[in-house]
Amino acid sequence: MCKSAGKLKNDRGAGTILAISILIVFFALFAASSLVSTQLLGFTRLQATTNSIALAAADALRGVSTGNPCIVAKDIASNSQLVLERCRIVGFEVFIETSSETLGIVHKARARAGPRE
Repeated sequence: MCKSAGKLKNDRGAGTILAISILIVFFALFAASSLVSTQLLGFTRLQATTNSIALAAADALRGVSTGNPCIVAKDIASNSQLVLERCRIVGFEVFIETSSETLGIVHKARARAGPRE
């Protein structure tokens, strides 16, 4: 009879290694999904705030509130910890571009406010 040289007689502890490996995979998936959801939430908040900034600037342009539309937009953006990239007025429309950084990733958003034709 020939004995196999590499055959294990005892596989005690193999279940523990398997369970730990499965837990590590689950924790890695959880961390990755948390990162993605944080980025999506940051972008959604940025877009909503940018829309609000554009509406406030359009109100200032129409005379509903006081102030220069772009200065109003800059003040609201800085209070919301956003960077106002661009404020442009064309006729009675206001175009706003903002950006923010979430976990090292820069997000940008655009909004327009004004009368529809």
